[in-house]
Amino acid sequence: MRKDIPKPVRHDLSEIIRESIEYGLAHRDEAVRHSLAYARDMDAKLAGKFIGMYVNEFTRDYGHVGRHAIERFLAEAHNKGYIDAPVEVEFVE
Repeated sequence: MRKDIPKPVRHDLSEIIRESIEYGLAHRDEAVRHSLAYARDMDAKLAGKFIGMYVNEFTRDYGHVGRHAIERFLAEAHNKGYIDAPVEVEFVE
């Protein structure tokens, strides 16, 4: 999320995203059915598996493990020259 967005707005946006993820996880079958229109010839089983790769417990809260993975990924990208400057990650709570 962009840092120039005021902190209270960032917090509100994070809450909206969190609530959306919670709803999707709680109503998974409905979400999969809705996605089928965009699933490019996938059946419900395959679409559900695909969605599960991106919408899961890590999506809800990636915790310390996920935060560490993001920091390591960005550090490695910098070390290998894929990004010019080191990135200091600020997580929105």
